[in-house]
Amino acid sequence: MNQKYSPARKIGIFLISLLLIVLYCFPLYLLVNVSLRDYQDLSSRLAFTKDPMFDHYVKIATDPLFWTALKNTVLLFLLEAVILIPIASLAGYGLSRSSGLVVRSIRTINVLIMMIPGTALLVGTYSLMVKLGLTNSIPGLALLSAGTGMTGTMFFYTTFTSMIPSNLDEAAAIDGAGVIRTYFSVIFPQMKAITITRLIGVLTGCWNSYLMPMYMLTKSEKFTLLLYVRKLFSGQVNIPNIPLAYTGCLFMILPILVFYFAMQKYIIGGQLDSAVKG
Repeated sequence: MNQKYSPARKIGIFLISLLLIVLYCFPLYLLVNVSLRDYQDLSSRLAFTKDPMFDHYVKIATDPLFWTALKNTVLLFLLEAVILIPIASLAGYGLSRSSGLVVRSIRTINVLIMMIPGTALLVGTYSLMVKLGLTNSIPGLALLSAGTGMTGTMFFYTTFTSMIPSNLDEAAAIDGAGVIRTYFSVIFPQMKAITITRLIGVLTGCWNSYLMPMYMLTKSEKFTLLLYVRKLFSGQVNIPNIPLAYTGCLFMILPILVFYFAMQKYIIGGQLDSAVKG
């Protein structure tokens, strides 16, 4: 049923929406505005830059450490996704299709582990990583990140798979398919919505992760993008070049924006499929 709004209400909705858009875009305006000025420019960051310069963009684009950090971050995302998604989705499928005291206990323990903050385990985690020789290693950090994110991803997959009718499993079993084949051929294709959602979560987590990389990656050639930007803000001799650091922030968020726009139709399609399934 179509709802009819009064002109005053339409204007109110428009103004509120416009305000939200402005608030959302304001940080981007600051980044772009400050990145286009000289580092000695002490004028207000809100004031529009009158004489834009692109030297900082050239400096970041030609900095080998930026491309190394980008490569490390992408590699971290790919390795974590390869480890996390297959294991968590298969475990979630098994938990959703099973019953009994053991399964209920596993699901309860899984939820309890999710409530433990990562910082509470930092000392023990770091000691273990040192003993295993996995510090200053992107694969080691990916294994750690996948391990810490396993419980939450299992929970999402278990909940989502519970909405998939078990009749699909029975039909596949009648056709002679085993559990593994049923999972890969029948069930996993139905998980497109949650899989895309979790991939976006893994990607943003890799892009925004700071605490663990800061402790695990101490060599500059192993830095992720966020550690690279932190180095820009520290500057030379503790004197930061703020416009250069802001430019680094723009270069950092550009790949994830491109990824989002490239995956947008799949995200919307997955959400629609999930809604129809529900």
